[in-house]
Amino acid sequence: SKKKSDFFFHFALRSKKLRDFPNHFDNIFAGGQPTGISINKNLKKEASEEAGLMILKKNLKVGSVINYSHNFNNQIHSGVIFIYDYQVHKNIEFKNNDGEVKGFESIEVEKVYKILEERLLKPNCIIPIADFFLRNMRDFFPNSGILRLEELFKKNGQLIK
Repeated sequence: SKKKSDFFFHFALRSKKLRDFPNHFDNIFAGGQPTGISINKNLKKEASEEAGLMILKKNLKVGSVINYSHNFNNQIHSGVIFIYDYQVHKNIEFKNNDGEVKGFESIEVEKVYKILEERLLKPNCIIPIADFFLRNMRDFFPNSGILRLEELFKKNGQLIK
């Protein structure tokens, strides 16, 4: 969301009952892509289940599609992330409906680094955040930082625009 000239990211705080990354910050809504359901329908389903949001097309902007892989618990995991920006009003009240989230937190863009430093962000969640910065806020970073992000995306994954 945006308030005056300040941007905020909204995060879900994962339930402590989850096996992977309990009590970590996560995207406000996300989920695996099941067979037999379109990406658009899955986006709407996940938004409703995880944040109590009804997707309004006017607030939705298509981002990138990024293929990535990472090592977790000595196993290589790979995936494809379909990134969408969804603008919400600052005063919206999120509501979890599937038990995977214990709460929500809105963090100013300038303070997102704190959860990164403390390793409290579910690892693959940095991908949509970095993609958002590359597409919308390039001037937020020095040019060397932007070049490094682009280099990492090209090296560790496949950026598909």
